[in-house]
Amino acid sequence: MTQNQVISTLAEKLENNPLVLGFLLVGSHARKNVYTASHYSDIEAYIVVKDKDIKKLEKELPNLVRSLGKVIFSYKNQWAGFSTVFKNLLRLELPLVKLSDLSSVFSRPTAQDVEVIIDKTNGKLEKILSARPKTIDLERVFLDTVTDFWYMAIVAIQYYKKGEYWNARHAQEVSMIPSLIKFIELLENSNLLLLESNKRIEQLVSKKSVEMLKEICSHYEKDKIKKSLEKNIKEFSSLSVKIAEKFNYKYPTDIEKAVKPQLENLLKS
Repeated sequence: MTQNQVISTLAEKLENNPLVLGFLLVGSHARKNVYTASHYSDIEAYIVVKDKDIKKLEKELPNLVRSLGKVIFSYKNQWAGFSTVFKNLLRLELPLVKLSDLSSVFSRPTAQDVEVIIDKTNGKLEKILSARPKTIDLERVFLDTVTDFWYMAIVAIQYYKKGEYWNARHAQEVSMIPSLIKFIELLENSNLLLLESNKRIEQLVSKKSVEMLKEICSHYEKDKIKKSLEKNIKEFSSLSVKIAEKFNYKYPTDIEKAVKPQLENLLKS
């Protein structure tokens, strides 16, 4: 199935499920203007259920996604909830939301689009979505980012001085550079901060800023990133086999056989 077919079929099945109170698209498939979905985008959607029914619906999710197409694997993603990868590498994220958690889950600014496909909450969902803030406190973002950047700069350089070079690199790239990107966005187009994402900054910020980031990041050149990804996949595959053999673990080779060749072909194309 195509992305749109998966969404429409999923909506049809959830509409007829008595446990489902709501179905909402978020992310690139919900956006109409800025970095909308591409062929490589995942599908991010929330399913709303009554608190007492969440365990029941969790048990139904594996069969539900298998009805949508050929599944390579599904699992509970620590960041995105129940996640599935289909044969063509399409990713579907389906976190479940308790009715009592609606306010906290859908509290982000209205710039982060939400498309409501199913709503059986008797107006509760509509009320919560309409109450979302239109903007954010940019000065608070500025002050918090300043403090966080300098704290992590101390952390990174102290790691470096201890000879912990991986930790120094990690601290810079997961905190210091994202802080820098926040300031680039604040200076060039503060509306980007409402999206709370660094996605597609190459298309959204100035070329001068991108060139500056290339000088700072350990790997930013296209060819270096490609070689790094190729090497990473190769070494991970090799280590997985060695660990499985050493400790007599069962290694899920079916996942690797289905995924690895496709990723290698994507990197070559």
